[in-house]
Amino acid sequence: MEGMLSEMRRSDFVMKLMSVVLFIAIAAYIGLYIYQAADKPLKTTVAVRYTVEDTGGAEGYIIRTESVLSGDGNTATLMAAEGEKLAVGQAVAIYYQGETALAQASTIRQLQLEIKQAQTDAALSSDQKTVNADASVLALSNAVQHKNYSNLEDLTLGIKKTVFADSGNQLSETDLAALNDRLTNLLSKNTGSNTIYTPVSGVFSAAVDGFEDIGPDKIKDLTPSSLQALFTTPNNTGGAPLGKLITGIKWYYAAVMDASNAHKLDGKDTAALQFTKSYNAQLDMAVESIGAEENGKCVVVFSAKRGISEMTVLRKLTAQIEFSSYTGLSIPKEAVYRENGDKTYIYLLTGLQAEKVSVDILSENGSSYIVKDGTENGTVLREGSEIIVKAKDLHDRKVVAR
Repeated sequence: MEGMLSEMRRSDFVMKLMSVVLFIAIAAYIGLYIYQAADKPLKTTVAVRYTVEDTGGAEGYIIRTESVLSGDGNTATLMAAEGEKLAVGQAVAIYYQGETALAQASTIRQLQLEIKQAQTDAALSSDQKTVNADASVLALSNAVQHKNYSNLEDLTLGIKKTVFADSGNQLSETDLAALNDRLTNLLSKNTGSNTIYTPVSGVFSAAVDGFEDIGPDKIKDLTPSSLQALFTTPNNTGGAPLGKLITGIKWYYAAVMDASNAHKLDGKDTAALQFTKSYNAQLDMAVESIGAEENGKCVVVFSAKRGISEMTVLRKLTAQIEFSSYTGLSIPKEAVYRENGDKTYIYLLTGLQAEKVSVDILSENGSSYIVKDGTENGTVLREGSEIIVKAKDLHDRKVVAR
């Protein structure tokens, strides 16, 4: 019995001893791991693509060659759409005297639209009609969204004919001929109206704001205060103007900018302008002139030969001007090393090795540098490359344990 007890005591002792040894071994392993991690710290990150843009704000006015089309105060139907390019002698509007003439003109207009739509339908296949139906809906939606109601009659008739009408209701040749006869008869009896024609070619706009007399001859030697004075009080155009014609293809944007930004355009022929708010578009415009500084501001005059039909109702514009833009890779400053004073390099983690790679710094961005992509300077640095930010005793081709 005593032998058995003695044997059990020895067994308990051995198990306790083994537990102590195991605990010491685990603690030693953890301690060694912590020591090695502290002795050989490794920290990495990846190269991220980053675009740097230098921009500045501007606010100013559109200046064009414009002439007001006078009206006579009677009821008129516009024949030209907003932003439409008109030739010399093209009908702009018809004035009607009396309710009878107006009602007759309305009937004539409706017949013209129906005949036009019927002739278009006759020339289209069923697939083309489906495409036209989609286009009609989109055109009407766009017109309502931008409050452009000049072609509302055409658009609504297009919806009726292409979306709501059955394909079997297409007019026969006999019906179409009857419509044409009716139209001819009404036109022969059309009295009490006066048609207005364009004196010159140009882009039509129904928006008259009283600043139409401010043309390109007024853009010389502008200052912020003189520019504002031009557009403070509109001129009285007299009566009820019909609209205006914008002649020529070149238009100007006289914009007030911070002088420090304006002079970034010195020596530049063109600049990229991103218009915002009322006109959302990007245009490359010529830099015409940079005016004298006044209270830290300058007037810069830009010009362009496109986009004029899209901004006929606008006068004041806001824009962001891009002075420079470049793209590179963002890397932490602590990952960059210097050699011989100005030569810079980093280490990439390639497999288990550190690879020394030269970098060209483009700019700083807080705690990071923006450097050239390797495709530009012939190195292996690319977006997504793993960069060694911190490690002990780094050198090229060194095996680095994770």
